[in-house]
Amino acid sequence: MIELALPAGSLSGALTALQNGADAVYFGLKDFSARKGAVNFSEEDLSKIRRYSLENGKKTYITINTLIDDESMPSLIDTLDMVEFYGTDGIIVQDLGVADIVRKYYPSIPLHASTQLAVHTTQGVKVLQDLGFERIVLSRELNLKEIEKIRRDCPDIEIKAFIHGALCYGFSGLCSASAIKCHRSANGGECAQICRSWFTDEETGKKGYFFSMEDMDAGEEILALDRMGIDSAKVEGRLKSPEYYAYVARYYRGILDRGYVDAKDRENAAVTFLRKSGDGYLNYKKDRPSLLSGGYPGHMGVRVGRIVKEEGNIRTIESDLNIESHDGLQYFNLDKNSLPVSEKFPANVVGKGRGYIKVKIDSRDRLLGKEVYKISDSTKKEKIQSTNIPLYRKPIDISVTLEKDRIIAKALGVEREKELMLNESKSEVMAEERIEKALKESGTSKYTLSTLSYTDNSGLNNPFIPPSLLKEFRRSFYDSLDKIEREKKKIKETKEKIKSISLPDRNLLSSDLPWSIEPKTIGDRTYITLPPVSFDEEKVWNMALRNVEGKENVTIGLNNIGQINFAKAHPEFSYFIDIWLYASNRFASLLFYENIPSLVGGYLWFERKQCPNNWIWKPSITNFEPPYFISRTCYRHDALGEECKGCKGKYDYKLSQTPDHFTLKVRSCLTVLERNPEH
Repeated sequence: MIELALPAGSLSGALTALQNGADAVYFGLKDFSARKGAVNFSEEDLSKIRRYSLENGKKTYITINTLIDDESMPSLIDTLDMVEFYGTDGIIVQDLGVADIVRKYYPSIPLHASTQLAVHTTQGVKVLQDLGFERIVLSRELNLKEIEKIRRDCPDIEIKAFIHGALCYGFSGLCSASAIKCHRSANGGECAQICRSWFTDEETGKKGYFFSMEDMDAGEEILALDRMGIDSAKVEGRLKSPEYYAYVARYYRGILDRGYVDAKDRENAAVTFLRKSGDGYLNYKKDRPSLLSGGYPGHMGVRVGRIVKEEGNIRTIESDLNIESHDGLQYFNLDKNSLPVSEKFPANVVGKGRGYIKVKIDSRDRLLGKEVYKISDSTKKEKIQSTNIPLYRKPIDISVTLEKDRIIAKALGVEREKELMLNESKSEVMAEERIEKALKESGTSKYTLSTLSYTDNSGLNNPFIPPSLLKEFRRSFYDSLDKIEREKKKIKETKEKIKSISLPDRNLLSSDLPWSIEPKTIGDRTYITLPPVSFDEEKVWNMALRNVEGKENVTIGLNNIGQINFAKAHPEFSYFIDIWLYASNRFASLLFYENIPSLVGGYLWFERKQCPNNWIWKPSITNFEPPYFISRTCYRHDALGEECKGCKGKYDYKLSQTPDHFTLKVRSCLTVLERNPEH
């Protein structure tokens, strides 16, 4: 059966999810987490959840899913050393430099590719498989047919698909809005959620949350993913409440166990947190319902009903849904920009009947006809799980030798001995059994016994060691083990350098879109740049080949991991790392060099303006500003409500958000939002 993987913003949250039906949890540590706003896990938390998961048949995945610069590498190595010590079922990474380090120096840690890598094609999966990844978390923008094709094309690697929670407007990993607008890097774990703020359409003057996506609620579609052989289903929400973890886990556990959606389970999950919802892109097609959140970017909860009567401050709600006093409710007013504003209030129930509930609302607003929504349930407060659970002990092999006058123990290069007088035991319990039992009781040590190698040179049939001396020796031996410094990985720094070219101003390589398959001749080179998003790889690649036919000194920019296979298939061209493949550190540059034939350089990650001199190739610095969003939604259809029938496939719009002005381009169902250069 497909694995149900839930998020955890804290140790207590992880325990809540696992105890309510999740098979696995994923979480961040204090550093390098894409959700810096979450509590995240300390080393002690990691130790506890590792022990809990091993003892209860659950799995734990650690997220190091941000881009990391060279200055942060020492801290990263410390983090990976810690993860290796405790162990994990997988480490979820975005940065290809981190992946290269894990593959070469931490082979015991399974590599999982984050959705931040924007993997949405067969070739993207195959490249990552060649790079040592064991599991791929696919982009959220894929429909069921596309997911099934990837599963069919790539049968020998684990696939994880998104089923529930918030959808980003732009492709995860390709969104630059937060970095540009607020200097908060989404790829550094500090997304400011610009897509949830309102913009103005300058042509119509209409203001709206044009980029605020609905939440995903796959419901029974998890069964379709299970049938096609998808290995894991991902729920989003490391910043959510314990109630969210509990009720969403129960919701999907129920679907998997029963084979259908229980309406009450869905209601309970929706009350904990849910915007307007649908199954996201899973059934994506033309003339589908809008994927936007319907004018309000926040928690909608569950519709209770409509206010049908007002008597002073007593309002009657026509509803079959139960409400109890102290439940959280809301209705909506419009602000000066005609945008919905939530008016939240606690339920004060003063009467009930069949099909109606009377509540006291201290508001002067005229509420007749207002829709009311329940956004919290006072009867469903989840108890905070106790984190007072034992720490993980790393199992190790220990050899013990008994001589006539001493006991000697060895493990991990540590040897300790203790003098003692051995006598013949009167007990039927053998000395080996007593020693094994003592060593398994390792107290507060980070280690415990895995297997015992026992040698008896005492000359006695069954030597007796006084329990107090054995306990003292055990404590001394484990204390010595705990004082061992964890071996620091020595990451080899390459001194090799390749001759790289200085790339042109990145703006010169753009045309209608920030990437251009149309050739651009600059100096003695012909450049093309492949798009970061292409659902028909073969079509794009064939177009690129036609466009450079007969041209010399062709240099091609790569913007998605799957395009590395194009480069391998066509070594007659030279290649550079373009702005969306993210050359973020020297280890990423090394991975690109080792896997891309005829590599001549690349642009430094656009959020950085300098880097050390120890890269294998010298990156070009760019002042190019990427788009805010690259999205699979269509602004014309989803935001403006236009039908797909009669669509020309190419539209431009002007938008603004103080103080900035934007050009929005719709091209064949993709939307690209770019800030105008004068700003």
